[in-house]
Amino acid sequence: MKQTKSFANTPPLPVLLWFLLWLLPLSVEASPYRYAQVLTGVDKSHLMISAAVKDQSGLIWLLSGGQLYRYDGVNVVPFAKLYERSVPYAEVQSMAADPWGRLWLHTRNGLLVFDTRSWSFVEDASYVKGLKGLGIVGLFNRGDAFFVATETGMVWQVYQKHRTFLFYFDPQGGRGRKTVGRLFVADQDQVWLAFNGKLYSMDLHRYKRRLQALPPEVFDHVEDLLPIKGGLLIRNYRYGYYICDGKHIRRADLHGGATDDFTNWSHWSFIEKDRVKIFCKNGRYFEYSRDTAFELLTEGRHRLEEDVLYKNVNGWQKAGDEWLLATDDGLYSVFRAKIIFDYIKSGSSRGMIRQHNKYYFGGYGHLDLMTLQGDRRAYTEAPENNYYAFLERNADTTCIALEGGFLGFLVRGKVAKAPLVVPTGWRKEFSPMAFCIVARDADNLLVGTSNGIWNYAVASGTVSPLSDPTIGFFSKGMKILSIGQKDNALSFTTENGYYLWRTGQLQKVYPVDDSKLHIYAHLHQGEDTYLGTKGRGLIIVDKYDRAKPVDQKSGLASQTVYQMSWVDGALFMGTHEGLSVRTQRGKVYSYYHSDGLPFEEFNHQAMYYDKDADRLFMGGTGGYIAFDPSSLLTSVNQLYVPAPVLVGIHIGKRSNRYSQSYAAQELRDTIQISADAVWFSMDFANLDQYRRAYTIYYQVQPLMDSYQEMPPSGQINLTGMPTGEYQVSVMLRSGNQEIETVRNWVLHKQPVFVETQAFYALLLLFIGGITSFGLYARTRKVKWEKSLRRQISRDLHDEVGGLLTGISMQADLLRIERYAQKGKSIESISNYSREAIQMMDDIIWAIDTRNNKKGSLGDRMKYLAGQMIEPLGLPLTFDMDHQHERPMPQSVRQNLYLIYKEALHNICKHGGACSVYIKLQVLPHRITMQIHNTSNERAAIDPVVGRQGHGLRNMKTRVQQIGGDMISEASPAGFQVNVTVPIKNRLLSNFFKAYKI
Repeated sequence: MKQTKSFANTPPLPVLLWFLLWLLPLSVEASPYRYAQVLTGVDKSHLMISAAVKDQSGLIWLLSGGQLYRYDGVNVVPFAKLYERSVPYAEVQSMAADPWGRLWLHTRNGLLVFDTRSWSFVEDASYVKGLKGLGIVGLFNRGDAFFVATETGMVWQVYQKHRTFLFYFDPQGGRGRKTVGRLFVADQDQVWLAFNGKLYSMDLHRYKRRLQALPPEVFDHVEDLLPIKGGLLIRNYRYGYYICDGKHIRRADLHGGATDDFTNWSHWSFIEKDRVKIFCKNGRYFEYSRDTAFELLTEGRHRLEEDVLYKNVNGWQKAGDEWLLATDDGLYSVFRAKIIFDYIKSGSSRGMIRQHNKYYFGGYGHLDLMTLQGDRRAYTEAPENNYYAFLERNADTTCIALEGGFLGFLVRGKVAKAPLVVPTGWRKEFSPMAFCIVARDADNLLVGTSNGIWNYAVASGTVSPLSDPTIGFFSKGMKILSIGQKDNALSFTTENGYYLWRTGQLQKVYPVDDSKLHIYAHLHQGEDTYLGTKGRGLIIVDKYDRAKPVDQKSGLASQTVYQMSWVDGALFMGTHEGLSVRTQRGKVYSYYHSDGLPFEEFNHQAMYYDKDADRLFMGGTGGYIAFDPSSLLTSVNQLYVPAPVLVGIHIGKRSNRYSQSYAAQELRDTIQISADAVWFSMDFANLDQYRRAYTIYYQVQPLMDSYQEMPPSGQINLTGMPTGEYQVSVMLRSGNQEIETVRNWVLHKQPVFVETQAFYALLLLFIGGITSFGLYARTRKVKWEKSLRRQISRDLHDEVGGLLTGISMQADLLRIERYAQKGKSIESISNYSREAIQMMDDIIWAIDTRNNKKGSLGDRMKYLAGQMIEPLGLPLTFDMDHQHERPMPQSVRQNLYLIYKEALHNICKHGGACSVYIKLQVLPHRITMQIHNTSNERAAIDPVVGRQGHGLRNMKTRVQQIGGDMISEASPAGFQVNVTVPIKNRLLSNFFKAYKI
């Protein structure tokens, strides 16, 4: 590594050029910075980004058109859509992120602080009181502290929960200058502010403020302040750099010049650790000591192209180990690459060779010539052609396979067409399109063409097809893509497969069947053969011709392998989608654009290993890359992938309700899901995807048995989730499939009420109650049936027994009475018999449940009245209304009938000559029965009026049994009985009655 005090102390020019010749590989390694485009813009139509920062979780926040956006590696979403409530600003002018997950927004309405953890604007916290709503001069995030300069002339240091006042400055005379760089910065020792022609500083150890006047030529064109040890480096876009040591300001040696112009915006500079790093437009790179001595430590070349250095940069911000460049053409990131690839931008490449101290690159058109110092130009001294492959004959001579001219020779830097003699008999079959070339022996070359393999005699220039004594021109009609030697056989690959030729035998080794497979290249290592195929990846054929595939599932970058080379025991492969390396242990590592590759698509056998420089060159559609093959494998241990980050959850609930959350405090490792959720989704970030190649996988247990690749939307959706616990595992795996990080989230789906223990307890209680009531009802029914049987036996004993006794007595009288009285006894026997039959019929009708149906009671009442009233010749009127009648409880029907019968019996016994009115009305909620006799004979009702008989007491008792009301009254006009019975839900009423509720 080159070290010197300044430009003036450089060695003499010849010595310097000689030194740089051997220093180039080290110089390139000293500047492993590269860039990647993060975003083309917030959308296809809006490309300009005015500022960009990263928050604590790694999400990128953007300003475009005065509006705030968030980029999670998948989607760019306006903050107004994420916040969902009304945003308290109309325009954001600048912003910064502090180390604790807060965004400090300088809006047209003053300062606002948004906390991404709680997803809310900070209102009353102690660190923001007095600052909210103020105009802002500067915001700076040191990484472990945060600084704020306000338009009121105050500078504060902000901590996680409080703030400390540092110093005052004069805010009068204007608002200062807005630059691409920063005029308000801090390091561990001091805080610096350039404002209105003055330079303010605060010693953070002694808390002493210093004020210096900046000369107009310095302040009027200042672009950036870079803190250095013991002072400040001031970048001036007109006069170069100035150094301030706290007392004096002096001009540094870096200023405009013929070679490296450090004025205007022709370069870019930043600080990192103990170095100041500067990138110039011509590809030169410098590192200076980060102190007031400002010594040159390293110089070399960088790969930051002019299209990045000359972007219209609106602002740049350090974010961890990278720098975010907000430009008019999107957002870019500049960072130190873990793997160092040199890039030779020579267009679509073919073969390559080094002859002495110059490299020659093949392709379409002219050859490309590059010196060891990296200077490249078109080699116009050679004719245009398609220089397909190179074969080194000796240090001075290289044979070239030409796609349009068969063969040529590169001799000491001069290209000449090879002499060519085609025998007359082979001119029709001969093809000048050569694709590969190998040495058969010292005097002959084998050339693979679009029509087979041809032998070229170097001495005479005669060309003839490679023939077999038995099978003749065995490769006729084949496009030969590669040629090799295996034991005593010739090996070659075509668009149809891999072949071995021994004298008298041509064997197709792979594929073994009649299928065709495009095989670009093959190599022999030990007893195995490695085939680079189109569509099947790498195929390894052992000595027994058994094939073993190595594909993308094994870590291969692509299923198409164009080129292969063995270096230091590892197989390097250029594929259609990246660079892959297979070690001796069989591990496969792959590298992509995000790992530092300038391009990912390699092609043909454009591969060359320079043993002297220990550099491996691999060509592709974008040119050539060069690197140290041994360092490529050791660098895999330095790679990492970020941890999975959950950035939002969405919950769909019943009744078309919807809720979502982006607050970090709510996106914890354990998430509670409400009982009314019908679907649930999780949004995951794809952080640093522009820098690191990795794939995201997820698994939801117990719903999934294995990991699946995350969809491009970065969203996991779950619908129809039953109550229970779920574990969501998200894994980020590097493109090499060697490194992975996993994070788990536990989801608790809360049960609805019908799934809770309380519900099951109530259900068991209800079932127990129903069972108890059923048992009670059954017991009560049994008791009722026993009581009914006892009642029937009593009735049969009292009523029917009495009638039968009367019949027996009348029969005895018939035997002893005179003939004149026999007729009366016979009539009594007949009456007693009819009454007994009637009594038996009434009892049977009362206990038969089939008579509970609609209309049965009314029909029975009519029948009974016909039996008792009509023989007396009394006028009888019926008023029956059965419109709302339903099946009637047996106890109600039985007791109403007995009450009715008792009333008729009283009418027949005591009513005398009267008219009888009978009414039965069945309404939805009650039954009304009325029996009324009307008579003009007062003597007929005297027995009833005088006292309450036994029959009337029976009627009241029966009414009480069925929960009804009865009104009986006598009047001079007659006697009436009114009965009202409410119709209830018998099940509930019995239940309440049983438990005395």
